[in-house]
Amino acid sequence: MMEFNFNTFFGFEQDLAAYPEVAIFGAMFAPILLLIPISVIGWIFRKLKLNMYIIHALLYTLMFTFVLGSFSMLILFFITDKDGIKLAYCWLTILTGMFFFSLMNANTITKMFTDWLKVTKEKNNSQR
Repeated sequence: MMEFNFNTFFGFEQDLAAYPEVAIFGAMFAPILLLIPISVIGWIFRKLKLNMYIIHALLYTLMFTFVLGSFSMLILFFITDKDGIKLAYCWLTILTGMFFFSLMNANTITKMFTDWLKVTKEKNNSQR
């Protein structure tokens, strides 16, 4: 039986070991680049009047991963030993945690954003 080795990362071990900055750029740009196709898929789901729960959960996951994951990855990069493989696993763990958090709280987060939008619209209308 083959055991799992944390010194491998899906065939990118040599690149991550040589250039640990790649993990930082991936942590920052992967969520932004994934937001575009998921937003298009969400737009199609909305036009077809399909359930948007998973799309909302994925969008919240990417948003939280970009904001909180990038910040934590930068802290890990400058504080720890700059091992690209460990940083990639840390980012994957952050992404997974954000996904499960967003999956469990998607309705609450959506309601928070809609309520916040109503409050800002009322505030803007009252200032005019």
